[in-house]
Amino acid sequence: MTLAQHLTALDLLSARAFPAEGYHMTELAVEDPTEDQAEAEREALALLLEARWGPPHLVGLYGLLARVGAGEAIPEPWALICTSVPDIQLWRVDARWVVLGLAPCGEGEFRLLAWVTETDPP
Repeated sequence: MTLAQHLTALDLLSARAFPAEGYHMTELAVEDPTEDQAEAEREALALLLEARWGPPHLVGLYGLLARVGAGEAIPEPWALICTSVPDIQLWRVDARWVVLGLAPCGEGEFRLLAWVTETDPP
C-alpha cells in the first residue's frame, strides 16, 4: 500500500458513520513489515498528516495498559489500542481522533494500525 492509499483509507474511515463499537480500525499494509520499514512508513504518513492537521500528540500507553491490567474499565477503542501498541501518534480532527500505532505481530514483524473514533482518550 502506498502513502496515498494510506491517506485515502484514513479519509474514508474519517468520513464514515461509526458502528455500534464507536470506532473504525484498519491495518495499513506495509510491503516489508520489519520494525524499521513499518516505523519508516508510519513516520512518512505522520508527516503527511502533520501537514494537514499539525503535529501529532505522541502518547506512550504504558500507564493506560497498567490501568487496564488493574481492572479499570477503559472505553473502546482505547483499551484495544493500549493492548495492541506501546505508543501512538494522535490527532484531533474536528470531533474525531485519528490514531497511528505499530503493533508487533511476530518475530521482528510489525503492523501499521490506524483507528478513528469520537471517544476521547481516557
